[in-house]
Amino acid sequence: METNHEESISPQGMSRKKFLWIGALFAFTATVKASKVDGGLAVIENKKAPKRATPIVPPGALSHRNFSKHCTGCQLCVSACPNQVLRPSPGLVSLLQPEMSYERGYCRPECTRCSHVCPAGAIRPITRAEKSATQIGHAVWVKENCVVTRDGVHCGNCARHCPVGAIQMVPSDAKNERSPKFPVIDPERCIGCGACENLCPSRPSSAIYVEGNQMHRIV
Repeated sequence: METNHEESISPQGMSRKKFLWIGALFAFTATVKASKVDGGLAVIENKKAPKRATPIVPPGALSHRNFSKHCTGCQLCVSACPNQVLRPSPGLVSLLQPEMSYERGYCRPECTRCSHVCPAGAIRPITRAEKSATQIGHAVWVKENCVVTRDGVHCGNCARHCPVGAIQMVPSDAKNERSPKFPVIDPERCIGCGACENLCPSRPSSAIYVEGNQMHRIV
């Protein structure tokens, strides 16, 4: 009996058409996984790290100076960070010493893992309560990057996700409650966790970012 070439069985027991279809599906899946996409499969542009005047170091480090002095670059804190906030520094002076950045995640107030794995005293053990009250940096708003300014849309993502309520949305025109609302940051309440920076929809640069503190302080 003559066999149809198009429907011939592959060694895996699949028809040629099915085999090609599955191969195409795997190729598409690999392409999608290579970059973040939204619900409509539009590519979401990756964020760029801001140029910070002072690097951010974790709660428990006490200060940038203390961290730099004691850190051996062992990378244990980098491995322990569940939110990909800690990463080796690319700088020549601080090569391999970790620094914090919020393109991939933010420093969640309930997480204290890095402070419990540091063997050198660069990050000292800290409780959740102590972490929530420690300011490692302060948020800065960049008006020209904000989607409210740039695209004329309503947002407020930074205020909604701030875990300490340090950001409020206020009308741009004090006499018109319906005018576009911009974020106003309370520097006394901000702890520098980076939730606002990470969750800001602006691409490639966030409209709000965290500047590190040379010395940490209790808020």
